[in-house]
Amino acid sequence: MKKILSLLLVLVLVLGLCACGKSEAAQAVDDMIAAIGTVTLESEVKIAAAESAWAALTDEQKEELENYALLTAARASLDTLIAEKEAAEEAARIEQVKQKAAEVDALIDAIGTVTKESSDAITAARNTYDAADEELQSFVTKLDVLEAAETELNTLFAQDVIGLIDAIGTVTLDSGEAITTAQAAYDALSAGAKEHVSNASVLADAAAQLKDLKIADAKTKLARLTVEEDKVRGIAFYYAKGFPYYNSYGYWGADVRCFCLPYMGIQGDSVWLRMVCDYTSGDWVFFEKITFAVDDERYYKTFNYFDVTRDNAYGKIWEYVDIDVGSEEIELLYAIANSESTIIRFEGDDWYDDFTVTQNDKNAIKEMLEIYEALK
Repeated sequence: MKKILSLLLVLVLVLGLCACGKSEAAQAVDDMIAAIGTVTLESEVKIAAAESAWAALTDEQKEELENYALLTAARASLDTLIAEKEAAEEAARIEQVKQKAAEVDALIDAIGTVTKESSDAITAARNTYDAADEELQSFVTKLDVLEAAETELNTLFAQDVIGLIDAIGTVTLDSGEAITTAQAAYDALSAGAKEHVSNASVLADAAAQLKDLKIADAKTKLARLTVEEDKVRGIAFYYAKGFPYYNSYGYWGADVRCFCLPYMGIQGDSVWLRMVCDYTSGDWVFFEKITFAVDDERYYKTFNYFDVTRDNAYGKIWEYVDIDVGSEEIELLYAIANSESTIIRFEGDDWYDDFTVTQNDKNAIKEMLEIYEALK
């Protein structure tokens, strides 16, 4: 009887073991792993899906797996393939960077022997280099050649300016053109070229000396002009030569002749210009417009009726405007002073009259402008 009971117990255990075989979930994961097959870069989806399914198993179900070692091996193979692909791509990218760096080196080689005509080639190479990122720049092998070419070009251009500055010599009132030419040439240099101008300080000193000479000369000329002083307001008005001035009465006369001349006001450190345009004759024109025919150019000024002062006496009439001088008027005055011929027309609604500016008036205008430019 005991023997029979023992046999029955063994049978129950065997049946129990058969009932506790691999779970469906574990079998499904094993099947997913087996389906991966030969690992390629395209196996990423299958491997990731199998890994996700494995992670979802319980610890007991994970113990039931037969193919887990295949999964880890597949992942390792895939990682190796990905690393090899990335390395190949990086090598190809670096090769492209090196090719672009070689193009920059070729631009530098194209500079050749440096002359003043090398500017475009040097600029092209420099701009291409500067536009590159740091990695590409690190593969450029001839940066030192480019920098040497830039230095040589800057030196060539600087030598011309050095010569212009040396040519200034002792500064006089006639040195203006030489200083202006040298300054313009210096200003046109690049920042790098300016560093090679060894006598740049001489140019600055010459400009300062010329300024002092012009101020001294302007004050000398100013002392020879007719002046009206308002001692209460601390203002002095200086009138250009040619102003029809009645010295015995202490004021200028609007009834002497037609003219357009500037005068200067000075109050402390403030200096300004004004201009009188005066028409006088035996007939009224009641002008509201002035046309300046300066050689081939035309300038125009218009006024309201009440902007014009009008009066008459002893058979003479006069009409004039006293206007502020700004940049437009400065341009006009310079044009008149340097013109071959200037005709000024005073024009009203019904009548007009012309007069031609004399050379004496042109000289007076030029002198007043020189004084103003020096003192302003």
